[in-house]
Amino acid sequence: MIIDQKSFEIEGSFGGKQNWLLEHGITSKFWADRSCGVVAAANLIKFISENHLDKRNLYQGQTKDDYIQLMSELYKILSPRIWGIPSLTKMEKGIMKYSKERGISLVSSKNTWLFDMEEGSKFIRQGLALNSPVLLLTWNHSDKNFKNHWITITGWDIVYGEEYMTVSNWGQKRVYSYKEWAIERSLFKGAIYFQ
Repeated sequence: MIIDQKSFEIEGSFGGKQNWLLEHGITSKFWADRSCGVVAAANLIKFISENHLDKRNLYQGQTKDDYIQLMSELYKILSPRIWGIPSLTKMEKGIMKYSKERGISLVSSKNTWLFDMEEGSKFIRQGLALNSPVLLLTWNHSDKNFKNHWITITGWDIVYGEEYMTVSNWGQKRVYSYKEWAIERSLFKGAIYFQ
């Protein structure tokens, strides 16, 4: 199950990049490094606006510069701290505020899990089935691709019984084993999507 991947294409990148905030003078390197959640939120807003007719007013940009402007607006609302955007609730409130300011009503679904792999898999697949990217937050994971980091899940596949996540991470399209991510110990694992 893969949602429209074209919505994540931004002039050679697959989803946004945190360093665009630095390159365009929006913030310093220190704060750009803590803005993975801003990128995940921008990916979600861009996708929803392009794939849900009733939500077109969320974002109407067409270019990388437009997307960076979206990141800038979300950066101000989400206001990352030294630890970035540390919770599903902070992300939820920021995205809800952004959408409300544009006259759009979104409904969020969020879930946290540490031990039940099946519960997490079901939740992520449910979000994708509703045509929404799923924003995944992981704290203190040993794999640097996930450690204290937000990523945007854009697809799900099962190959020989093994589940794989297609994601936007660091402006690239990547595929990770869900099982490898899920079985690794971490302080927190959670996900959120919006309709």
